[in-house]
Amino acid sequence: MKYRYKVLIINMIVISIALSLSGLILMSRNNSMMMESEVKNAVVENNLAQSVIEYSLLDVINSSSSVAKRLPEIGDEVSAGMLTDTSDLFIRYDNDVLFSTNASADINTELFSHHEGIKKNYIISRENEDLYIYVTSFGAINDKTLNIITRRNITDTEVLMEKNVHDYMLFTVIILMLSGILVYIISYLLTRPLEKLNRVTDAFAEGDFSARSDISSDDEVGLLSDKFNGMASSVEDHIDELNDMLHRRDQFVADFTHEIKTPMTAIIGYADTIRSVDLSREEEIHAASYIFSEGKRLEQMSMKLFDLLYIKDHHIEKTPCSTESLCEDVVTSVTPLLSEAGMKLKYHFDNAVVTCEPGLIKTVLINLIDNAKKASEEKAVIEVYGSLIDDIQYYKFTVKDHGIGIPQEDIDRICDEFYMVDKSRSRGKGGAGLGLSLANIILQEHDSRLEIESEVGKGTTMTFLLKIEPANKSSAADNSEVVVTELI
Repeated sequence: MKYRYKVLIINMIVISIALSLSGLILMSRNNSMMMESEVKNAVVENNLAQSVIEYSLLDVINSSSSVAKRLPEIGDEVSAGMLTDTSDLFIRYDNDVLFSTNASADINTELFSHHEGIKKNYIISRENEDLYIYVTSFGAINDKTLNIITRRNITDTEVLMEKNVHDYMLFTVIILMLSGILVYIISYLLTRPLEKLNRVTDAFAEGDFSARSDISSDDEVGLLSDKFNGMASSVEDHIDELNDMLHRRDQFVADFTHEIKTPMTAIIGYADTIRSVDLSREEEIHAASYIFSEGKRLEQMSMKLFDLLYIKDHHIEKTPCSTESLCEDVVTSVTPLLSEAGMKLKYHFDNAVVTCEPGLIKTVLINLIDNAKKASEEKAVIEVYGSLIDDIQYYKFTVKDHGIGIPQEDIDRICDEFYMVDKSRSRGKGGAGLGLSLANIILQEHDSRLEIESEVGKGTTMTFLLKIEPANKSSAADNSEVVVTELI
């Protein structure tokens, strides 16, 4: 059942109960007041008739005339001059009715029961289809009981009370119908935003993650709409992130399979040639060398993949580390590689103490230098710098080459796994497209990132920042020195 129908039913029940209870109370009170008024009028009418009759009987008593003979005459005079068309008069003396304005009427004997000690009594009696009020007075003349009885027809009053009840019921039905229409309209207006939000929710549940609610109000529904839009944006971001992650995973698997396939094909081919064909010693050495180089490339790729997975799944413990010792280890590691390639290394480092995991930062610098080597020609110069910046808040590492450069459209993807700008050149120099990916992940674990500036044909500059230990900022500023070296 829709919410608006629930609101309608509940409100109709409440309104019906309220109208019924209030109407019952009002009708009961009004009817009681009307009946009390009729009783009072009947009693007043009886009092007047009693007063006139008793006054007229004074002369009869004083003159010793017969009371029984005079009462009908007095009754005629009183009924003719005092009673209304809806009233009748009865005079009962010594238990005999001596006068009656309606000979066919029978007096209800309940009037005369239980009258000890009272002077006036009344009853309400229904006769045929009419309703009457009987009022009698109790008196005594010459030791005989005298009853002055009036009967008042209140059928019109009863009809009026019934008409009031009927009118009120009709009024109640009309009010309920109008209230129902009004409540339905109000509930529709109140629940329409909820239905709009429900449609947006259904669309979102069916996969339309761009669906948003356009409800703008200052009430709870507007707040709910804002909360839903915030939740939807968050879910959409997570879905996009998951889709991107799935795409990257699929791309990773495809690239990894492709990278393995190339050297494995060569290794299998050369191994089969050595196994099945008689080769000269020189040809065997050539084939074995190719198998060895491709095997080393697979080994390097597997080690870097292991490092990538390990760093993603493990917490990195950081410790204070001297940039001087760190950079000396890096220079020592890359010197043989650059010497073999006939390249020069220029470097200078300011002394400082940074917070990092030394082994991983060495890996970053070595990978950046190795990447610069692969992008440079023979006898090229590679520059490595370390300097204090931002009021000695950070330490900046810079690796710069003057090689082939990176196109702008490739810079955003250069850190993706297995992504290579020039695949043939990278593979020819033992690359697999994992070095920068590994460096980028390590820097993320250090709350840093790799910044790349490049121009095709002119070279590439890669930088990253590390935080300096607070206790060593002043000493770093006082003891900084520059070391410049050329390696041939």
